Amino acid sequence: MSVPLRDYISAGLGRKLLTLVVDNVTLLNVHTGELYPASIGVYRDRVVYVGKKSGIHSAEATIDAKGAVAIPGMIDTHLHVESSMMTPARFVEAALPHGLTSAFADPHEIANVLGKEGVRAMIENSRGLPLKLRFFAPTCVPESPAVTPGSKVTAEDVEEMLGWDGICGLGEVMDYPAVLQTDSRMMSILEAGRRHGAVIDGHAPLLNGPELNAYIASGAEADHENFTVDTALEKLRLGMYVKLRGPYLLDTPKFVAALKGIPHPANLILCTDDVMPDNLSKLGHLDYLCRSFIQAGMDPVEVVRSVTLRPAQHMRMPNLGAISPGRTADIVLVDNLKDFRVGLVIADGVPVARDGRMLVEIPKGRMNDSTMNTVRLGTLGPADFHVDPPVKNGSVRVNAIDFKPYSGKMSDAGASFLDMVLTRLGKADVTVEDGVLRLGEVALVTVFERHGNNGGRAFGFARNLIGKGAVATTVAHDAHNLLVIGTDTDDMLLAANLVIGSGGGIVAVQGGRKLAQIELPVAGLMSEEGLGSVSAKMEGLRSAFKEMKVLDHPYMPLPCLLALSVIPHARITDKGIFDVDAQKFVEPFD
Repeated sequence: MSVPLRDYISAGLGRKLLTLVVDNVTLLNVHTGELYPASIGVYRDRVVYVGKKSGIHSAEATIDAKGAVAIPGMIDTHLHVESSMMTPARFVEAALPHGLTSAFADPHEIANVLGKEGVRAMIENSRGLPLKLRFFAPTCVPESPAVTPGSKVTAEDVEEMLGWDGICGLGEVMDYPAVLQTDSRMMSILEAGRRHGAVIDGHAPLLNGPELNAYIASGAEADHENFTVDTALEKLRLGMYVKLRGPYLLDTPKFVAALKGIPHPANLILCTDDVMPDNLSKLGHLDYLCRSFIQAGMDPVEVVRSVTLRPAQHMRMPNLGAISPGRTADIVLVDNLKDFRVGLVIADGVPVARDGRMLVEIPKGRMNDSTMNTVRLGTLGPADFHVDPPVKNGSVRVNAIDFKPYSGKMSDAGASFLDMVLTRLGKADVTVEDGVLRLGEVALVTVFERHGNNGGRAFGFARNLIGKGAVATTVAHDAHNLLVIGTDTDDMLLAANLVIGSGGGIVAVQGGRKLAQIELPVAGLMSEEGLGSVSAKMEGLRSAFKEMKVLDHPYMPLPCLLALSVIPHARITDKGIFDVDAQKFVEPFD
């Protein structure tokens, strides 16, 4: 909204009626770290007064906070909206009640399907919403030459997007080998970022020493890929914004204990990255991370700074991140700093949610038509899952992507995720009877190029990823082709055709029967349904995965990461089994 500057000044001086007063708060001052009683005066979209209750101010509306703690609206600087399996408008509807008032998302998932037009569709769907949602320009689409994405993002595309309204910087630069090798495409992208003065988000999970220094020198100023304390501390000391994710992916008490040895961790931020819909529904968003770090012993003031002031500084948004005169009136009331339960949420000076429920209607604008019908595959048949082994009867040795055996228990979610996701390329013997592979411990994996580019198909094998039945998914990071894994080819065929018929999604099938399905017709990644529906379907999938002994993790089901060709040590794409370490493809049969 356009408000004359004189009106803000007049309202702050009590010469003009305030729009809103939030009285009787315990203000958490992120500038000084103090907690004290205060009254907050708002005019339209800005805070214009913070201090003791004043006799000179009158307001159109007054809210009695009854001593609740007032913190700035929370800011997430690294997330993928697509992982919520909802469109931006539906995500905003789900996240606002958790105190999230600003978010900076990397849309590289939809960009892998639709390129820069997918990014444009996300921006358009986010306009006019009470949660300020902005997007990074994706830098690594595709993630490697080992995949066939639906579209590519060129250096010229990035340059163009940096000029769009709604773009906030360069998305995670996860092709760090290209940075260190001074690859010409990557250099062009980074130089474009420098010309535009853009925020450059990083991704460097394996780097340290000289390589990490060189990577930071390229302009990457933040990194969310922090699994170990030592690497996180090294990045902190080198001046990076270190973004810590939640208990899904790290040992929170261990990190908190280590951080207590750092006198002034002024570049520490909390972010979510990927939040599946069932976790968003049951646990929350950034508020869940705040609770987790506080319960692990981190100073609550530092926790709040890590989701407000520092994110605003990182994203160069001086109007956000604090409750002080002249800043945007994004205010969240929490009951106390121990339980950190979000009550009232005010965005741009308007109360928008209270106690987990929306107070305003979110526009449910549909996604652009170009985001629909992106699974360009016809109905598949048995031949599409037929594999000719080199012998008709006997045993054949295969190259299998090995996962650690499923235990059904996880004492440490972060360590368990690393154990699960870091595969090995192993050898396995599979029985052949009358030219048919007898699957079981070793499952068949097929990947179909589903974007209509080349119609490629590849097959391979995985061990300890699924116990029985079949899973088909178009949520197959990052190229998001159709991935099907199973121990029964009839189940695989049924699962695949169900996904194709729904325009994308994830399906679990066992014994010729569909156990669960989540339909994701928007780019094969998202639904236009609300959180209640999408979350319930995701919970149904989790239940089916448990029955089928599919390797699952609270952060993300492991089949969704089987095709991500930058995760060590072995993956499978539409081009074949890929040895990530050797950067080469291997044959399915040894």
